[in-house]
Amino acid sequence: MSAFLKALAYVAPTAALRRAHALAALDASRGYDAAVMGRRGSSFKGTMQDSANGEIGPALHKMRERSSDLVRNTWIGSRIVDVLSAHVIGTGIHVAWRDKRLQDLWDEWCFVCDIEGERDFGGVQLSGFRSMLERGDAGVRMVPRKLDGGRTVPLALQVVEGDLIATERNGIWDGKKSRLGVVLGDWNEREGYWLYPEHPGEMMLSPIPKYVGMLPHYVPRSDFCHLYRILRAGQVRGVPLLAPVTMAVRDYADTMDAVVIQTRMQACYGLVINSADPVRNMADAQTRKDDAGRNIESMSPGMVYRAKLGETVTPFSPSGNAQFEPVALSALMGIASGGLITYDQLTGDLRQGNYSSLKAGDRVLKRLVEQIQWLTLVPQLLHRVTDRWLQMAIMSGHVRARKTPYVREYVMPAVQPIDPIKDLKADILAVRSGRMSPQEFISAWGRDWRKVVEETREFWKAADGGDTPLVLDIDPRRVDQLGKSQLTDDSENDPADDDAGSDGAKQNENADA
Repeated sequence: MSAFLKALAYVAPTAALRRAHALAALDASRGYDAAVMGRRGSSFKGTMQDSANGEIGPALHKMRERSSDLVRNTWIGSRIVDVLSAHVIGTGIHVAWRDKRLQDLWDEWCFVCDIEGERDFGGVQLSGFRSMLERGDAGVRMVPRKLDGGRTVPLALQVVEGDLIATERNGIWDGKKSRLGVVLGDWNEREGYWLYPEHPGEMMLSPIPKYVGMLPHYVPRSDFCHLYRILRAGQVRGVPLLAPVTMAVRDYADTMDAVVIQTRMQACYGLVINSADPVRNMADAQTRKDDAGRNIESMSPGMVYRAKLGETVTPFSPSGNAQFEPVALSALMGIASGGLITYDQLTGDLRQGNYSSLKAGDRVLKRLVEQIQWLTLVPQLLHRVTDRWLQMAIMSGHVRARKTPYVREYVMPAVQPIDPIKDLKADILAVRSGRMSPQEFISAWGRDWRKVVEETREFWKAADGGDTPLVLDIDPRRVDQLGKSQLTDDSENDPADDDAGSDGAKQNENADA
């Protein structure tokens, strides 16, 4: 019964009963089983009034706490975060500027962009993305620095966890509309964030006078990149990746602990010595401890236990569960799917795998990875960091301002093929048929095509130079795929021979006619 029916039943039980019967009849006539509110639908949670932020806000702290516990203390949580990070980030998403001067300046800055001085730009991406997966969201602060601070472009990046965003800031704060610590403007446009100066977990390590400075302060959006997966319209905060499979992972880990303990107990076969001699039993009673001085209260394989006078031992044999393996297999498949990776990548189990099955699973994973890369990381991090970096480069005088924009491209990490030869042949056919451009082909392998062309030209220029040019079987200009020379003799290039050959061909055509 709803709260209204309970209140109505208190003052008018008959009316409440009639209303309850009417609601039950209406529920029974629903056209969709998914909307049934009876016994079968009692396990569903949530109400129709819950928005994305209304559901995330009260649960965010507990979800983070449990997600981090799974990543720290279970191999499943750690493996999911590691594998997905390797696919999405790899060694870093590369930014390719068309302007060479700008590219050189960017490459130099990438090595010193981390304000902590421990990572390059690829490491910043990896830290932020891993934190987003584990804690639901993360942030990258763009901090202007001094011109003489050791960076050519005076900009530094700081990776922070989403915990720094003051989730309790709801309503109007300092005249700013806020939702879960995010400052919203008209049409819910993101304007800024309420951030703690330090991680709340560090507050306990700070001196007492420092607590006064731990109040959230406003940071404009231009200085902060907020990383999180937008799953619902209007959502302002992220959810940990392991949220849908948290209970499944915890249950599996607890079950594995029980199975391991059960297996150890099944291996415990030893001796129990009973003695009727009271003197012997009284002496043994004082020394019945293990080598570490602990009382013997548990079983171990091959142990010898001397019982006290009057004690009896009841043998027991733990039974095994022959259904554990199929249940565990099904659970791991579901957990891997919820973690956006495949079963073989989660467990390393390739016993039943073949090229077709692995390729089919890899195709779906590739699409999910592309979604995260292009719909989350590029707009929320890469595009905003490169925009801010370009502004700082122009302001510091390293790059001149111009009307036409500076163009850049984002080169994603290479997707390692299951069978390189098969996939490479398919890509070559796609390029030759026009389905894929050579630029796309090279970028799919994690390289900037301009740099590849430049490096190739430089290599062949060095190989062709000198008194004795090098002829390598990797040179498609000289050697075909079968290793045969594609160079013609001087006689074959003689124009007279060409004319003679042409005349001979014409004579043959006349003869055929």
